[in-house]
Amino acid sequence: MRNIVAFAVCLGVSPLCHAQTPASGDPSENLGVADYTASGELAFPDNVDEWIHLGSAIGHGYSALAFTAADPGTIHVVLMEPSAYRYFLEHKRYADGTMLLLSFYGTQAAPQPELNGFTQANLLAREIHVIDRRRFEDQRGFFLFAPDAQASPMVPAGNECVTCHAEHGQFDSTFTQFYPVIRDLIPPQ
Repeated sequence: MRNIVAFAVCLGVSPLCHAQTPASGDPSENLGVADYTASGELAFPDNVDEWIHLGSAIGHGYSALAFTAADPGTIHVVLMEPSAYRYFLEHKRYADGTMLLLSFYGTQAAPQPELNGFTQANLLAREIHVIDRRRFEDQRGFFLFAPDAQASPMVPAGNECVTCHAEHGQFDSTFTQFYPVIRDLIPPQ
């Protein structure tokens, strides 16, 4: 939970508050999978159970606190929308409309049957990163969702997410260095 609170504080927000047509080779063509409300909020997708798992991390995140076995922080799970994943496999770049979902789970130690290590506990929050060069001033939008939220407004342009992704993301302002499923597919830069 500490990572979620630190994340919310750095942004000044609280995370606890469709036809799928593949694009051609032009990343400026939109995948058309993100669904927005009339007020511009991103609707949380219905089919995230079908998204592609890119990677997971434990204790890695937005807190400056050191990872310890006694307090490992949260488990982060990153998924990619399937048509965006197929586009990426074919073109080795993101199309507009690419959505990446980061889910934050609590950690549970010694679950039954009692084994070593940690497992995912309750879902604490979710974040969707939408890459869209034409829709967003920053060429990407970040949307924070409480576990049961159905829609979320975009975090305002110029936010900490955009800054951190631009500075530390290995490929096109994304953290592909943490995504074993696609990191070896990235063209040399």
